[in-house]
Amino acid sequence: MSVRAYRVIEIRQEKADTFNLWHAEKLVEFLDTQYGFFETLHEGTGLVELPVGAFERALVEVSMEEELKEALKKDIEACRGNGYVQYYCF
Repeated sequence: MSVRAYRVIEIRQEKADTFNLWHAEKLVEFLDTQYGFFETLHEGTGLVELPVGAFERALVEVSMEEELKEALKKDIEACRGNGYVQYYCF
């Protein structure tokens, strides 16, 4: 079986961000230590893909503002069908 690389033509994202990596410090620290959030980023930018369960755990285990909780809940519901949430960080 081979693995092929495809050139990306377009990346579409939501109009509003879910969170800011530098302001949601506790969330990002949790996601990085538990799920390797920064492993696929290059100098803090790129695509990150984590399981929906990571964000469900974060809602329970991480102290965060209500606005961030609501944004994460929306992402969880939007992505529950495929099992992962993908973010484009730039």
